[in-house]
Amino acid sequence: MRGVSVAGWMVIIVLAVVLGTAALRVIPAYMEYSTIKTAINGLLADSKVGLQSENEIRATLDKRFNVNNVNAISARELMISKDSGLLYIGFDYEVREPLFGNVDLILSFKQDFEKHIR
Repeated sequence: MRGVSVAGWMVIIVLAVVLGTAALRVIPAYMEYSTIKTAINGLLADSKVGLQSENEIRATLDKRFNVNNVNAISARELMISKDSGLLYIGFDYEVREPLFGNVDLILSFKQDFEKHIR
């Protein structure tokens, strides 16, 4: 039984470095996405959110984003609407992370939230 050649090991090492670098670039963007979702879900869990105006909702989310150091999107970029007993909050944004040279990773995040309000 023969082992892996030196050239084979070099290919494995290069692939591991590229994938490791990509993971280090992608993980913070997904953590920030999770923070944004948590902030919005926390707001929607508040029983008084139905009484707030769209501007008040944006101000509340802006404070939550600032506390959690969210930089990918601001509260004014969220789509917020109230219509016939339904509160809708949505976002759609992209994060571009440089990988190496002129190669970038582009991550697209889109999420919609709805809550029935009285």
